[in-house]
Amino acid sequence: MTNDSNMDLLLARLEAQNELLVKDSKRRATTESEMDRAIGHAKEESPGEDVDWDYWGALMHDYNAVVKRNPKQLTTMIQKGVPSALRGLIWQLLAKSKDTQLEATYAELLKSTSSHEKQITRDMSRTFPNHEYFQADGVGQEALFNVVKAYSLYDTEVGYCQGLSFVVGPLLLNMPDEEAFCMLVRMMSNYEMRGHYTPDMSTLQLRLYQFEQLMEETIPLVYKHLRNQGIRSTMYASQWFMTLFAYKFPLELVFRVYDIILVEGIESMLRFAVALLKINHDKILGLDFEVLIEFLKNGLFEPYMNDAGLFIQDAYNVKVTPKRLAQYAQKYQAMIQKQQAELAAEESLRESNRQLSAHVRRIEGSLHQLNKEHVDLAKELITRKVEMAELQDQNDVLTQKVSDLTRIVDSQAKEVEEQYKGEIEDVLRKNMEYLRKNEQLEDQLSYMESLLVETKMKYAESEIERDNLSRKLSDMRKALGMA
Repeated sequence: MTNDSNMDLLLARLEAQNELLVKDSKRRATTESEMDRAIGHAKEESPGEDVDWDYWGALMHDYNAVVKRNPKQLTTMIQKGVPSALRGLIWQLLAKSKDTQLEATYAELLKSTSSHEKQITRDMSRTFPNHEYFQADGVGQEALFNVVKAYSLYDTEVGYCQGLSFVVGPLLLNMPDEEAFCMLVRMMSNYEMRGHYTPDMSTLQLRLYQFEQLMEETIPLVYKHLRNQGIRSTMYASQWFMTLFAYKFPLELVFRVYDIILVEGIESMLRFAVALLKINHDKILGLDFEVLIEFLKNGLFEPYMNDAGLFIQDAYNVKVTPKRLAQYAQKYQAMIQKQQAELAAEESLRESNRQLSAHVRRIEGSLHQLNKEHVDLAKELITRKVEMAELQDQNDVLTQKVSDLTRIVDSQAKEVEEQYKGEIEDVLRKNMEYLRKNEQLEDQLSYMESLLVETKMKYAESEIERDNLSRKLSDMRKALGMA
C-alpha cells in the first residue's frame, strides 16, 4: 500500500472518530439537559423532602467520578432513600442499563409473537390489581405485557415465569417501557437474577439455602420453630426472592428494596428477609402451622408499613458478608454434589433393579415356558408309555404266534422230509446216472475231437503230397514236351 493510500485511510479514520465525538457530545448535552430538567422537576414535586440535591445532581452528571471519589457515600445516600422523582434515572445509572441498541432490539421484539402470550395475559390481572396504573386495559398493563413478552422472546430459556411481571411493575412505575426492558435484561444478567427463573431455578435454590443458614445463625429460635412446624423457606420465601418482595409488600418498601439491590447486589435480599423475621420474632414463636404460613406470606411487613427507613436500618443490622455467603455457597455446592452422587447411585440401583426385574421376568417367562414344555413332555411320556405297553402286549402276542408257527413249521418239516425222502433219493440216483452219462459223452467227445485233429493232420499231409505230385506231373510234362 502507498503512502498516499495510508494517509487517505488515516484521514478517513480521523473523520469517523471526529463524527463520533461530535455525536457523543451532542448526546451528552441532550442527556445533561434532560437530567437538569429532571432534577428541577424533582425539586418542584418534593419541596418538603430533606434531599441533598447537589449530591444527586452531581451523581447524575458524572456518576463514575462521584462514586470513585467517595464510594461509601453512595451507599449512605441510597440508604437514606433515592428521591422518588429521580428514582428511575438513578436506577439506570446504578445498573448501567441505558442501551440504545437494546432499546432497538426491544422495538423489534414487540413485532414478534411469543408462545407465552396467553399465560402472560392471564397473569396480568393478578399483577398489582389494586394499583391505578395497572388497571385492566390501561397503559400500565399494556406496557407490562410488552416488556414481559419481549423478554420471553429475548431469553428463550427463561421464557416467561410467574413472578417476572412483579419485578417489571416497579420498573414501569419509574421509567418508560423500553428502559424498563433494558433494566430487566441487566438485572437478570448482571445481578444474577436469571437463575431465579431458569427451569432448574439453581440460583433461587442457593439463595433459599443461604437464607436458612443465616436464620439458623442469627435467629435460631425462629429457625427451630419453623422447622418444628414443618415450614421450609420454599413455602414462603420463594415468592420474596422471585418478585423482589413486590408480590404482597407495599410499593414504597419495594422501591427501597430495589434501591439497595441495585447498589449492593441481589444478595442484599437476604438482609431484608432476615430482618422481616427478626422484627416479628416473638409473634412467629407463638403461631402454629396454618396461621403461621398465612402470616409469613401476608403479615410480616406490618411493622414497616409507615416506616420504610426502619426497614432499611434493620436490614443493615443483619450482618451478611460476602465471605459468609461464599462459605454457604460452598456448603450448598458440596451438599448438591453429594445429593447428585446419591441420586446417581440411586438411579444406578434403580437401573440395576430394572435390569434384574427384566431378567427375572425373562426367567419367569422361560420357567413358564419350561413348565409348559415339561407338562407337554409328561403328557407325551405317558402317551408313549401307553403306546409301549400296547406294543409290548402286541409283541408278546406276536412272539407267541411266532413260537407256535415255528413249532408247527418244525413238525411239518419232519413230515415233509419223510414224505419226500424217497423221491429225493430217486432224483439223486437219476442225477448220478445223468452225471455218469455226461462223463461218458464227454469222453466220447474228447475222443472224437482227437480223431478230428488226426484226420485234419492227415488231410493236410495228403494236400501237401498232392501238391508235390502236381509239381512232379507238371515237371514231367515239361520234360516230355507236352507243355
